[in-house]
Amino acid sequence: MKCRDLLIFLLMIMIVTGCVEKEIIDDVNLITALGVDLVEDQKIKGSANIDTYIKDQPVTDRVIVEESKLARELVSNMQKQSPDPLVLGKLQIVLFGESLAKQGLTEMVDTLQRDASIGERLLLVITRGEANAILESDFATLGAAKYLTNLVLQNKLNRDLPRTNLHLFLYQHYSKGQDPFLPIIKKNEESGSVEIDGLALMDERKMVGEISNEKLLFFKVLADQYTKGTYTVEMPATGESVGVKSIASSRELKVVSTNPIKLKIKVHIEGFINEYTGKKITPEVTGEVEKAFKEIVEKESLALIEKFKELKIDPIGIGDDLRSQSRTFLIDEWRDRIPELEVDLQADVVITESGVID
Repeated sequence: MKCRDLLIFLLMIMIVTGCVEKEIIDDVNLITALGVDLVEDQKIKGSANIDTYIKDQPVTDRVIVEESKLARELVSNMQKQSPDPLVLGKLQIVLFGESLAKQGLTEMVDTLQRDASIGERLLLVITRGEANAILESDFATLGAAKYLTNLVLQNKLNRDLPRTNLHLFLYQHYSKGQDPFLPIIKKNEESGSVEIDGLALMDERKMVGEISNEKLLFFKVLADQYTKGTYTVEMPATGESVGVKSIASSRELKVVSTNPIKLKIKVHIEGFINEYTGKKITPEVTGEVEKAFKEIVEKESLALIEKFKELKIDPIGIGDDLRSQSRTFLIDEWRDRIPELEVDLQADVVITESGVID
């Protein structure tokens, strides 16, 4: 009986597998990066980056551009310009033009999540100007998709960008206790290179504000665990500059009251000094660095929270923490109550070592 059941099971697998549409890589064009812009008459312009493979030659980029009123029709319309079927199974990054982001991304994101061939780790970014201009840039032999994904991931792992991808964006987008955020990239007109240019803040559907590169460290401390990074502390008493490296952080949020809404946020930061413009690093200097860095973190973090209150957004997930810690808190009222938020923020900064030879 067991052998018969096993045989039936194997036959079912073979039948189901036979129904899956097969695609041979040599017979299709793989879209690896996609740009979407808002154009006239409320149309959207799609720019699909396709990797072209030629024997014994580096990979080259080809960009197909098409316009449509519906996001779902973009790739279908692009098929007219491609000698082989266009597929999204290798899509690595999607670029949204700034104008489109300020109008709203709900339709585009909904289209992406409904395509089963697209992975949840897909990267999403917003561009200064048109996304098409970014994809048309010269990325040499690396190619647009690999260059742009490396740019975002490197700055997430080693610098100040918080974690973002399609999966996290969808959670934040549909959550009542947190709002989405996405990296901003731009083309440097002088060098021609593409670089990080801050973080876009969004409400339930569109971009409503942004954070500059200089403030990203403080946002990441509030919204995400910091594992690596550097920051230059200017010492107010002496005017010396101190480089703090390998910054690691953790955040603890405690609800004090829900009516009015009062919170206590504790931030713990560790790092070591790898550069100092003064003569010698002493225990007194280390203590002064800890104090100065602590004051900077507290001041800049509270300034960001005030910015969120003005915009009535919650990119760091305070609403989710309130809901999990208080049974009386009504999440449906959270957006209207964001401006009344009161926060007592305390930073604990620890310099573990100097990291240099005195």
